[in-house]
Amino acid sequence: MTEWNERAMQESLKRYLQNTDDSPERAEKYIHFYQLAAQNGVVPFRYARIAEEYTDDYFADTGVPQAEKAWYYERGIPTFKTGWYGLTKENYNDYISDFDFYSPKNYSKNSLLIKWFDYKLTTYYVLSAFRAYMPRHYFFIENGALIPMDAGLQRYGTADDVLSILRDGPIVLKSCVGGHGKGFFKVEAADGAYRINHEKTDENGVKALLSSLDNYILTEYAVPHKVFRDACGAERFAVLRTVSVFDKTDGPQITAMMLRLGTAATGLVSDYDGCINCGVDLSTGRLFNPLVRYGDAEGIILRRDAKRHPDTGVDLESLTMPDFEALNDMVKKIAAHLAMAPYLVMDIIPTDTGFRILEINSHGQVRNLEPFFPFRKNKYNLRVFETRDW
Repeated sequence: MTEWNERAMQESLKRYLQNTDDSPERAEKYIHFYQLAAQNGVVPFRYARIAEEYTDDYFADTGVPQAEKAWYYERGIPTFKTGWYGLTKENYNDYISDFDFYSPKNYSKNSLLIKWFDYKLTTYYVLSAFRAYMPRHYFFIENGALIPMDAGLQRYGTADDVLSILRDGPIVLKSCVGGHGKGFFKVEAADGAYRINHEKTDENGVKALLSSLDNYILTEYAVPHKVFRDACGAERFAVLRTVSVFDKTDGPQITAMMLRLGTAATGLVSDYDGCINCGVDLSTGRLFNPLVRYGDAEGIILRRDAKRHPDTGVDLESLTMPDFEALNDMVKKIAAHLAMAPYLVMDIIPTDTGFRILEINSHGQVRNLEPFFPFRKNKYNLRVFETRDW
């Protein structure tokens, strides 16, 4: 390894050990996995991610004995996927190896295009032709200043403007960078007071939050469709993730869909313990194989079957995505609109009045989708990603 890489590895190791135990064995494993990522052609800015995930996986109880875990790691597979996916030594090549997923060959061929999706403000303008499918974006917040987007203003906004918007319904404040629910605030007016992420506050609390933010967007809160409110509870989320490919010959194709549903245990963000993940049949829109995810404390993803919602008892496999044809049409039109970025992952809220795109990514994770749609079993995925049998 070069001196620069050695220094980067030591810095990332130090950060990792600050958040876990700093035993010599854990440090040794971290270094081993960092080097394993480098040796297998992973893009350098993902070395630390591989090292962290595989080290956590090694020390966690994933159902695979430690003595057998090396077989999986050498093929770019953390062993939690054996339970999460149903992955075995017979079918593992149906799924994409982390070494291939994080290969430089599989990121956007034009590095400039990545900027379209890494920054939420840019994504909004890239999709300007599809604003009907996005939540209303009122303001961009820069160092506490409210810069108008779709607020109907010809001046900078004020906190009083935001309080006025809140009279019509909840709003969302989201960081323009990052994901997994980090930097997310839901603000609403209720019973003569205000709530931030369900915690009661007053006008001054809302104003203090607004003035503290930088590089944020302020949008309307997209309320999930009644089908999912009835199935999960009025305050629960329903977030759809789609994978689309723009094929050079056959045009836009949808290769996977998965719906994340909230429970009393999840709170407001959708990618953590207690969340229910359901496959969405690509022909009918019907939900199938609902799974409750857990394991965050161990740094892994584990699952329990969940045919019925744990709070309401509703049979989740009896549900079908509303307006499924319209959803397919929207996703394919956007895939064609952005054909120069041929692999897209979108997060979408199904609402009573249509679909609202929350986020789009040109290299979005598929590990939440692969329990339902093994990546390498779809021919269109294999036309845009270079993968190998391991």
